[in-house]
Amino acid sequence: MFTKARFAYHNGLYLFMSIVLVVSVVLYGCSDKQSREKAATGETSSQQREWISIMGGVIGGSFSQFAGSVSHVLSHKEPHIKISVEASAGSIENTRRVNEDTEGLGVVFASEAYLGYHGEEIFAAEGPKTNIRMVTLLFIAYDQFSTLANSDVLEFEDIVGKKIASGASGSGTAQTLERLSKLAGIWGQFTPIYKGGTAAAEALQDGQVAAFQWLVSVPNSAVIQLTTIKSIRMLDLDTPAKKYGFYEKYPFYLSGVLPEGAYEGKVEPVKTILMPTVLISNKAVSEETIYALLKHTYALEGHQAMLQTNQAAADMTIENGPKAFVIPLHRGAYKFWSEQGVEIPAHAMPMD
Repeated sequence: MFTKARFAYHNGLYLFMSIVLVVSVVLYGCSDKQSREKAATGETSSQQREWISIMGGVIGGSFSQFAGSVSHVLSHKEPHIKISVEASAGSIENTRRVNEDTEGLGVVFASEAYLGYHGEEIFAAEGPKTNIRMVTLLFIAYDQFSTLANSDVLEFEDIVGKKIASGASGSGTAQTLERLSKLAGIWGQFTPIYKGGTAAAEALQDGQVAAFQWLVSVPNSAVIQLTTIKSIRMLDLDTPAKKYGFYEKYPFYLSGVLPEGAYEGKVEPVKTILMPTVLISNKAVSEETIYALLKHTYALEGHQAMLQTNQAAADMTIENGPKAFVIPLHRGAYKFWSEQGVEIPAHAMPMD
């Protein structure tokens, strides 16, 4: 025989179990609905949220512009991929960071990709960066060695005894100046000031340095800004490079000329050193992500978006692609380039 207390207890228990049952049915229904929606839209496990980072460079530099542009195109077309664009000192730092970061990509010079992968020069003490893989050419960089129009720095050897903004510490720009000056026998006879981009241009403008060197795309925003304030000229770096055997020692550099009209006639075209600038990835980044990145950035819409950020993206053509193949390709890149009918040299075949 139930007492009132026991009757109230059983009624409460019944009510509680009823609520649990209703909630379970609702949750099951929601889960089932979500499963049906995923099936209807074709969503698969490969479309689950993925995080990657792209290392760029200093403010005002081409590296940062291209990292941001790639991020914009990819995230617009593949919203499940969450991307952070990170500033850095440049090519050398990016090579090191991408090697260590399993979610990392980075903009680097072909020189640092090659030397880093093989553990040579500045990377010799650390050992080879065998986790990095090639993705694509982004643009061709021009070594722009700027000085004031009335400066007494008339040729490369005139930098002896001067302060030179050589590019940020850890950058391929700074390393390029060091390589050339060592071959010329003047390394240690001038003072490198490790500034790049806008900061370097301002240092020249303010008289803190006699010149600044920057290996970037043409035209460059920091140089454009400088030409609105000061009259400048650029040094011929190609002549000393040939004189001292630079291209023979460093075959990943190219010989070229600053494009006519690059700075609306404010800078006379000069012969200089060129460098393919590339995108590398850690080998652990998924094949699907790298393939999607290339598919979207080389599509008409994506390429137009890249060009709007920096006209140097005009260098991103299927024909120019092999200029980047200095180390093994990422497996996603191999799939893309193979589909384009590009011949892959033996040294660029994927390793995994």
